[in-house]
Amino acid sequence: MSVPVRSTLRSTLLWAVVPAAILYAVALVWSGAEGISAKLVLKDLAQSCKAPLGEGFLSSVGYLLWMAAAAIALFAASTRQIQGSVLNRQFAFCGGGFSLWLCLDDMFLVHDRYLGEAFLYITYAFFTGLLLFRFRGPLRRFGGDTFLVSVVLLGLSVLTDALQGLWPNSYETVQIFEEGFKFLGIAAWLSFWCHYVSSSSKPASLEQH
Repeated sequence: MSVPVRSTLRSTLLWAVVPAAILYAVALVWSGAEGISAKLVLKDLAQSCKAPLGEGFLSSVGYLLWMAAAAIALFAASTRQIQGSVLNRQFAFCGGGFSLWLCLDDMFLVHDRYLGEAFLYITYAFFTGLLLFRFRGPLRRFGGDTFLVSVVLLGLSVLTDALQGLWPNSYETVQIFEEGFKFLGIAAWLSFWCHYVSSSSKPASLEQH
């Protein structure tokens, strides 16, 4: 059954255009109160800083991978495309929300500038434990090995960062390994959520388990 055009338009205005307009206005007002000109808020950061094309490239791609994982999991859960028990959808909500938080943290350096690394480590440990134990059923059925690969890689990144003062190598060398583990971990994380949503959205697949 087709959705009425007016209903679609109303939904778009209510859930997309209005929130975007509010965010746009708040960003401009807030930055103005902090003494930041609207021009700097509106322009691309690379343009404002006159940075070359490759500067921050891998970091930017990492944001996109986090965003993709968050969008896929949250969209599938909120539109009830995921079949089976409520736990399957809750898993996608939790994983998508965690992905979104990690994306925002990476983009705006929340833990570096505002919350501290201890808060970051506690958050990582809490959500990882929640996903591994609360949702071990969906994990076993839908690609848990890929999930573990991503957790191990991301964990190695966190561990390298926490122990970087103990390594004999230069800071740049340590950063190459830390960010490398992180980048590969994000890629594996996105792969897991793509597989999870695809597999858990098929009733035939659920019947086989």
